[in-house]
Amino acid sequence: MNIEVRLCPKEQSFILHNIYPLYLHDIAEIWGVRPNRFGVFEKEDVPTLSEQSKQLDMWWEQPSVLFPYLISVDGIAAGLALVATTPYIPSPNIQYYLNDFFVLRTFRRQGVAQRAAELVFDQFQGAWELQTNPTERNMSTQIFWRKTLNTYTGGRYTEHEGVHPEKGDMLVFRFNNK
Repeated sequence: MNIEVRLCPKEQSFILHNIYPLYLHDIAEIWGVRPNRFGVFEKEDVPTLSEQSKQLDMWWEQPSVLFPYLISVDGIAAGLALVATTPYIPSPNIQYYLNDFFVLRTFRRQGVAQRAAELVFDQFQGAWELQTNPTERNMSTQIFWRKTLNTYTGGRYTEHEGVHPEKGDMLVFRFNNK
């Protein structure tokens, strides 16, 4: 199985646009979010997936600040990773923030997500942060990040509860791969 992570060029942004609604549907269960009146998993009254996907366009507008990665397995689109830098980082003293990370269900429990996360982290050396929902509904994701970060850092990561300015209570993981 060939797992790759590469910066997604603007010309192929439609691939991440295809995957993103699946990600939002997936995390809706964890966050207890219902779709809006149009059936779109979005807080605002966004009427179509096409309109919703325009919100992703910002990831290609600041190429030295925001980094949209496509995860693929044997050449097939398998997920996404969105990495942000200043000013899109919610915490001080952090250089890289894993804003979103998602692997399609068909590729889960095969080592794809762990390897993809490692490949994403290898893109940048420095102080990293990622956050996830701290509730019982998200236990499998919490376990995944603990295992992945323990393996990747040799146990040199921190974990604490924090508050994201837009998302509320979060479980915060930090490490430095410098």
